Amino acid sequence: MPAGHDGRDGPDEDVDALFAVLMEEPLTDAQRADPAFLAEHRAAAADVALLRAQLGALGDALAGPRPAPRPAPRPARRRHPRVRSLGLVGALAAAFACAVLGIGRLGTHGTDDKAAGSAADSAAAGGSGAKSAAGPGYLACARLVAEGTVTVVRRLPDTGTERVTLRVTRAYKPARTAGEVDVVVASDARIRVGSRLLVGVARGASTADLSAVGEAEIAPERAWIVRDLPGSRTASCPGT
Repeated sequence: MPAGHDGRDGPDEDVDALFAVLMEEPLTDAQRADPAFLAEHRAAAADVALLRAQLGALGDALAGPRPAPRPAPRPARRRHPRVRSLGLVGALAAAFACAVLGIGRLGTHGTDDKAAGSAADSAAAGGSGAKSAAGPGYLACARLVAEGTVTVVRRLPDTGTERVTLRVTRAYKPARTAGEVDVVVASDARIRVGSRLLVGVARGASTADLSAVGEAEIAPERAWIVRDLPGSRTASCPGT
């Protein structure tokens, strides 16, 4: 049998006892026959069980506040050859918890700041413009809201606009829309044949006041349109 790290014959108590527990490896016959190794293995198992219990309590604390929190019991001191390894695992767990809490705070502040910024933008816009007025009111005043694939792009000289032909794949308003529609939109180098495009045109307007190019831009617009379309059927449009 090979000698252990301390020069004695037998299993490697300094390493195998702890890592056999951590890796849940079955003990060899030689390890089972060594009383000293078995004692170290039992001590390591007790330490790991205690650490897991404390990590479970930490997870519960992160998930939500406890009605009557109680301090976790301090672990009993053991003269275990790998106690420093367990201390390292505990330190890593604590660092992980701090990182999670920090990310949570950043996410909360980021969401609050973004919401505050959106509210400020809407107030500054005075409720005008498609995106600032997105909702049932905008849809009630729109004569066309649809999305599809661009098949033709014609630049209109000296206007900063271009006329596009859109093969409609989803019509929101009116629900019965022609298979292809021509729409004048602000010039955008991203709009080309084959582009995915969502447009909205207000009543009495000749140029789209809502346009989104590509699925990344279309998805959020589609979300509020689908959400607010039912309410727009009973919403009033000023001046009509």
